[in-house]
Amino acid sequence: MSGYGCKVCRILDEYGMERYEKQLLQQWQADQSQRKGYRQLADWFNTLMLRREMDRAGLSTLGDEAESKYERLQSEKAIAEEVATELSNAGVPTEQLRKDFVSYGVIRTHLKDCLDSDVELSSGEWEREAIEISQDHATTKIEEAIRSLQNKEKLSAGSEITVSVNVELECENCHTRVPADRAIRREYVCDCDD
Repeated sequence: MSGYGCKVCRILDEYGMERYEKQLLQQWQADQSQRKGYRQLADWFNTLMLRREMDRAGLSTLGDEAESKYERLQSEKAIAEEVATELSNAGVPTEQLRKDFVSYGVIRTHLKDCLDSDVELSSGEWEREAIEISQDHATTKIEEAIRSLQNKEKLSAGSEITVSVNVELECENCHTRVPADRAIRREYVCDCDD
């Protein structure tokens, strides 16, 4: 990766996507209600790469076609391989594209190190960021464990398995439980002290 600050820098150059860097940064620095987290930005970025390659191959990208294909490429192995083969047969360089897909950690590195973007974070942002990073890390580890169990045939499902990690806060006094992001947004867990 010599000559590039990180994987995102290389991909922006090699895929001719430089103009999307500003949009990436804007989505990261948007108001709290509109701001996308690292995982959402990675999914957006990867879907954008896939959409461009599908367009080049002459495939339809109307509606959510690229998003749907990307989600299926990230799903269980059989479905992912079926979609990869379909895309490859249509002229999309799927194998290289999958190698070039970025993780949320790579997006984070690009935003923080290459773009030095967290100077724009407002008061209270580091706490939200810490929760999001922890959720993303836990989700990734659980997904790896689930895939391993599926590969060992110790876990099965009728369809693909989706992992969801939610952080909830609970008041020990009244036992009200709310999602952490909602509590932080409204600035309270409960009103039992009122």
